[in-house]
Amino acid sequence: MADAESTRKALQKEVETYRTLQGELQKLAKGKQDLTARFTETETVLEELKLLDDEANVFKAVGPVLVKQDLVEARSNVSNRLEFIKKDIDRLDNQIKGVESKMLDREKEMMKLQRKLQGGAAGGP
Repeated sequence: MADAESTRKALQKEVETYRTLQGELQKLAKGKQDLTARFTETETVLEELKLLDDEANVFKAVGPVLVKQDLVEARSNVSNRLEFIKKDIDRLDNQIKGVESKMLDREKEMMKLQRKLQGGAAGGP
C-alpha cells in the first residue's frame, strides 16, 4: 500500500510539472506569434522602402514627433530590425522544442506510473 501511495504522489507531481510546462509552452507560443506578426509587418515596411525613389522623403516616428531620416539609413535600420526579430524567433523556436521535449518525457513518466498503479491494483486481493 505504501508503494502505491508513493506512486500516486509521484504521478501527481508529474501531472503538476506537465501543467506548468503547458503554461510555459503557451507563453512561448504567444511570444512567437507576436514576433512573427512584427516580422511580417517589418518585412512589409522594408518592401515599401525598396519601392521608393532615392530622393523620397522618409520620416521616422520618435514618440509623438516625425523626424526626417535618410532613405538608405531607414532601409538599413529596418533590415537590422528584421535580423534581430528573426534571431528572437529562432531563440523561441529552440525554447519551444526544449519544452515540448520535457513534456514528452513527463508524458512517458506519467504513463509508466499509471501502468504501475494499474498493475498494483490488478494484483490486489
